[in-house]
Amino acid sequence: MAALVAVGGTPAPILHVLHQYHPKHVWYFCSADSRPLADNIHAQLDWHPDRDFIEVARFEELGPCYLALRKALPELLKKWRVEPGQVLVDYTCGTKTMSAALVLAAVELFQHFSYVGGEQRDKGGLGIVLDGKARTLYQTNPWSELAIREIERARDLWDACQFETAAQVLRQVAPRVPNRLRFEALAELAEGMAARHRLDFHTAKSRLHNALGRLRPMFEGRSTGPVELVHASLTLCMECSGAEANNVLLRELLDNALRTARQGRYEDAAARLYRAIEMQGQIWLAEATNGLFVNGRCNPANVPSIPDQLRALPFCKPDEQGSVKLTLEQTFYAAAILGNEKAKPIAADLFLPDGTRNPKSRLRAATEKRNASILAHGIAPVGKDGFLQMKHVASQFLGFDLDREHNPIPALEERWFGLSG
Repeated sequence: MAALVAVGGTPAPILHVLHQYHPKHVWYFCSADSRPLADNIHAQLDWHPDRDFIEVARFEELGPCYLALRKALPELLKKWRVEPGQVLVDYTCGTKTMSAALVLAAVELFQHFSYVGGEQRDKGGLGIVLDGKARTLYQTNPWSELAIREIERARDLWDACQFETAAQVLRQVAPRVPNRLRFEALAELAEGMAARHRLDFHTAKSRLHNALGRLRPMFEGRSTGPVELVHASLTLCMECSGAEANNVLLRELLDNALRTARQGRYEDAAARLYRAIEMQGQIWLAEATNGLFVNGRCNPANVPSIPDQLRALPFCKPDEQGSVKLTLEQTFYAAAILGNEKAKPIAADLFLPDGTRNPKSRLRAATEKRNASILAHGIAPVGKDGFLQMKHVASQFLGFDLDREHNPIPALEERWFGLSG
């Protein structure tokens, strides 16, 4: 164990806390003027702890005091092989500036603090504690106990859709706070949101189910809390985890594209939007064929049942495996041939009346930027402008509402952590 003490004024409070704590190492934070006082204090100890000094010249200036501590403390921990959790910081003595700097620097590393006070003081109760009347107040680091910084950091990471990192922050701080189980449960929630955001709905369901089981008893009977958020997300992920494309999955994919674009990841956002465009065509085709085509594919058993209008199309011939698999453009064309009114204007943009490709297609011009991107088949990035072009065209041709998310992930609320003022 080690004690880090500010030196200045009277030695009595320092001797009091050192005799109570009986550390193996004592580190004195002092000025050149108070260094002899530190030597005197150490000489009065009836055991022989190791000692070291952090001596600051400009002891009335907060910046120099703080910088001196920031530099010295890691070196002392390494030199004496002491863990931060084994250090008691006493800020009773020293100048007010030194005490302030000591607390500022120490809260970044240490958990245990002390202040020597008492009911009887000289100077009519306004001076120093009278000898024999001292009382040591042991305190925890409020930053650590309340985890205020970590909660704020997790909140900001969550808002930036960096859910995995937010979960890591919460798990790392959980063992140091009284509400450990709550922090761990909210970390599980963040991991569930991370899986949802990366479209891994199977993992998301598992994480969110665990989070719901842990959070529900903690927030039972309360009008506010994360339980409704978890339940809504779990229900959504269950609907998105089937084998066939559906409208819930389509909307989640569009929301995901908007979230991803908000992160500045335009290549990934364009890939999601491209897949959403394709998925919409596949859903329309599935409806038009009473389920013969699933996700744009007709398996060999259903090929004989393909409508005659499609059989005549050259791209509806079975492949070597006996299946019929359509591209994005072919899917819209097939749906339009079967009478889907929403697919007809898209097919008209993509194909000329004779069935040949329309060289002036606006939809193709937008989607080909994604196909030529560095994450598809080319080397040119889509960039923000390319994504916005795709977004505009998708909104115009497919009727997608891309001005807002329909199922947004709500913010991480600080009140969920159970902090009290």
